[in-house]
Amino acid sequence: MKNLDYNYDSDGFVILRDAIDKNLIMELRSYAADLLKCDVTPSNILKAMEQLENSNKEGFYEFTKIIGETIPAIKIALIPHIFELAKQMTGFQNLHLMGAAFFNKKAITRLQYDWHQEKSYYPNAEEVITLWYPWLTPVNDQNGTMVMKKGGHKMLFDIERENVTDGLTQMRINDNDLMEFKDVQCNLEIGDIILFSSMSPHRTGNNQSGIPRTTLLMRYTNAEGKFDSGWTIEK
Repeated sequence: MKNLDYNYDSDGFVILRDAIDKNLIMELRSYAADLLKCDVTPSNILKAMEQLENSNKEGFYEFTKIIGETIPAIKIALIPHIFELAKQMTGFQNLHLMGAAFFNKKAITRLQYDWHQEKSYYPNAEEVITLWYPWLTPVNDQNGTMVMKKGGHKMLFDIERENVTDGLTQMRINDNDLMEFKDVQCNLEIGDIILFSSMSPHRTGNNQSGIPRTTLLMRYTNAEGKFDSGWTIEK
């Protein structure tokens, strides 16, 4: 496939460049601006998200769920070359989708994942493929992009579970167990995506920029192993 970086079988993930039409990104921003009651520019949306996170954590959580399952987010997940690649990775014909937004700011540690595998969060699903992409600003090693462990998807690692107050649940893999695998910073421009296996170890990167960064994701699994919410797509 054109502009495809990395190999799914050997690395556990692929990066696809220029995979999303910029008009769909603009639709996402429009939805976000309407929900947040702010101007549609990326800087104003980020500012409004930051203010909501500071003032209303429950409302912020609801926003991250809603924006990840808006019409443009579903359209992006169903872009033919993305959807077909996800189907190949899962081996399923009928896929269930569930989306959300992520937010990374240096001071907000409760929203930052340590090393983990999605399999730990969805143990009953045969496979979960995650689509992950920036929608307001590019992501890189300076603003805390996701970090993958290349080739670490071939085994299920032991975990330590920790419930974080008003935050995410950590299913932490010990750093020492991952030392043999190379770190890959997911440096993505607007329009780029990454697709990765539920077995691929990854974590939130260190945001050194002082500016929050946000990304969107969509998860694909088979209808039989579906999540508690989302959409089932039969194609």
